[in-house]
Amino acid sequence: MTEEEGQESWLASASALFRSFARNRAALGALIFLIVLTLTAIFANYLFPDGPSKYFINRQLEPPSLAFPFGTDYLGRDMLSLIAYGARTDLLIAFSAGGLIAVLGTFTGLVAGYYGGNVDGVLMRIVDIFLTLPTLPLILVVVAVAQPSLLNIFLVIALTGWPGMARLIRSNVLALAKQEFIQIEKVMGAGVGRIIFKHLLPNMMNVILVYTSLIIPVVILTEATIEFLGLAPLSLSWGFLINISLSYMIQGAWWMSVFPGLAIFGTSLSFYLISEGLKEALTPKLRRKGESLAIQLAEDRR
Repeated sequence: MTEEEGQESWLASASALFRSFARNRAALGALIFLIVLTLTAIFANYLFPDGPSKYFINRQLEPPSLAFPFGTDYLGRDMLSLIAYGARTDLLIAFSAGGLIAVLGTFTGLVAGYYGGNVDGVLMRIVDIFLTLPTLPLILVVVAVAQPSLLNIFLVIALTGWPGMARLIRSNVLALAKQEFIQIEKVMGAGVGRIIFKHLLPNMMNVILVYTSLIIPVVILTEATIEFLGLAPLSLSWGFLINISLSYMIQGAWWMSVFPGLAIFGTSLSFYLISEGLKEALTPKLRRKGESLAIQLAEDRR
């Protein structure tokens, strides 16, 4: 197969996957919502050129209106602008931590599942240690020892989130490594790199994509909780907006907390719906069924 034919084959596969994914209208709508949200965060400087620090004199705590669809805060700032700029922080941490979780979990699971024996035992004991680390208490320790920063928050969330993916990948690799075509490759003298990157990793992509899209909502909710509790540095994020809104709830400024909360809820729900769409598209035998990821993986191992 020539390089051009290979590219055409890849494009055809990607097109077929998208058509299958688009059959799930909820997942397609969630994908569109996330694309719009991401573009809004990226181009917030152009959509809201005055920035999040723009004050409107004598417009403090105004409810939603045509001039301010999401109302204004206690300083007279446009809540829509604040939520758009806050999306930058939340999405940056979500995608960064989700990506690191996917890389660490996939690498550890592949190595442990392929080599087995002592290597598997050592890596799984390390995984067990990280599984016992609670995220919020660990954040408290990090804040007490070091200066609170978004980098520290991102690292703690990632380090406490990758063990679950490592176990999932390992269990699938253990089953896949026993397949006949893998054994033939070994007998023919194929190297470890070829087996892992040519066979094992491509066959794990459906699990990786689905699990990553499921873990990102957890990252978003964890980050929002940390910001809400004041354990993170002062940064414009949805959790921080909910934090400062509590002081004004008694004055009836419900919009200060409702709209950031809806942003968190909508984004988390969108990632979950996308994971369901990916699961149906990548595993056709489960389309239109409500099986959980665990059931899907159990059936794949049979």
